[in-house]
Amino acid sequence: MTPAQLAFMQTHDGRRHDESYFEALKALGDEHHVDDGHVEDGDEHQLDHGDEVPEPKPLRLVNTPDERTATVQPPALAGEERILDRFADEVLRIGVVGERHILQLTYLVVVTRHFDRVVNLALKGPSAGGKSFLLETVLRYFPESAYYVLSGMSEHALVYDDEPLVHRMLVIYEAAGMAGDMQTYFIRSLLSEGRIRYVTVIKAKNGPEKKLIDRPGPTGLLTTTTAIHLHPENETRLISATVTDAPHQTAAIMLAQAGLAAEPDVRRWHELDRWVSRNVGPVTIPFATALARAVPPVAVRLRRDFPAVLALIRAHALLHQVHRDRDDDGAILASLEDYGVVREIVAQLIGEAVERTIPATVRETIAKVADLTLAGGETTVQQIGNTLGLDKSAASRRVRVAIDRRYLKNLEDKRGRPSRIVLGDPLPEDVTILPTVEDLERLHGCSAFPGGEAEMAVEVDYPASAWDVDEPEAAS
Repeated sequence: MTPAQLAFMQTHDGRRHDESYFEALKALGDEHHVDDGHVEDGDEHQLDHGDEVPEPKPLRLVNTPDERTATVQPPALAGEERILDRFADEVLRIGVVGERHILQLTYLVVVTRHFDRVVNLALKGPSAGGKSFLLETVLRYFPESAYYVLSGMSEHALVYDDEPLVHRMLVIYEAAGMAGDMQTYFIRSLLSEGRIRYVTVIKAKNGPEKKLIDRPGPTGLLTTTTAIHLHPENETRLISATVTDAPHQTAAIMLAQAGLAAEPDVRRWHELDRWVSRNVGPVTIPFATALARAVPPVAVRLRRDFPAVLALIRAHALLHQVHRDRDDDGAILASLEDYGVVREIVAQLIGEAVERTIPATVRETIAKVADLTLAGGETTVQQIGNTLGLDKSAASRRVRVAIDRRYLKNLEDKRGRPSRIVLGDPLPEDVTILPTVEDLERLHGCSAFPGGEAEMAVEVDYPASAWDVDEPEAAS
């Protein structure tokens, strides 16, 4: 590294810093330009060899170009064209079974912490489904400075804790650990407003005094739960992904447990994340407007899901910035390839969240209930589980999901009595929420919506006449 090779890195606060801060200082040559955000011409601070590094205030190490080069050499992983595929392949080789898309999504969610808009994720599923194990595994591929792990906390702990949360993921294993009203409120404030501002009263010499506690973000949330829904005010602020409960997955997991899992070498992944954190910059999505036009406005929660999709696209482009073009201002230009990867990972989840896509597990469960009720008219959770090859707990969770969506009904209203499950509303056809890459490319290249010769899938599934009052059929 040349003397001018400095690293972009925003510190968390004036007391605690990513270890890459100190690594960057040690790697520097004779001259250092330290920018605290208020440096005027001639106000540079020099650090000489052998000087003790003082306790720093919030600062930013910036690239100071000279006649040679000021570009930090990207690590080998940054040169990969499909980093998420490489990540999933490595994780699956060390003993993790299946859940490829959940692994990739979780990784990408952690990358979004570099932006002002951070994506939040809840991993859901039955007890012993492997939710926490998946989350723990992904986090091993990031330095500890990227996240803050809690298994639970008191009502006001998040306010009084002094652990920095700026551009970090707050990890809470099992959402029951944040079930209190004040806890959910503080978390909601942190996620939505990007900070917590809390006024309390303290004892002072002259009597009670007001004290303002300000906990800055932005901060993202990663959590796990066996529940179908979290607090209703928090549920729409997260993307939910459910782990597989199928018997074949259980069999594969046991086979993996019987073998000796390899210990992963995560050092180069930590190196990648530190390099990304030093090279965070604006990311422009040229096709964002076209994408907004192509997504049918089927649910209010899309007002939160759509920005999350954009944040994931930006994160993927940031991760692959070595292969991305830049505009005249130096901003990274996201490509349709970034959208294609994100769509593959989250299209089903977004469709399920707005209840326009039916999970495969729900369709399978409804089909079994239809078979079981042909003769007797009703069935039980135990019978459904036996038919699906699931234990009662997993079967019960599937049934509760279907009942929540009104596709099944439980005629038994007394506690402690066997369930009496019958069919409910008929299953609708799935609606395409996120357009295909081909449709988006066609739309982005057109001057008018929708353009092209053939109707896009979204137009067939959910035509504008169903919601746009300016359309003739809708107006009538």
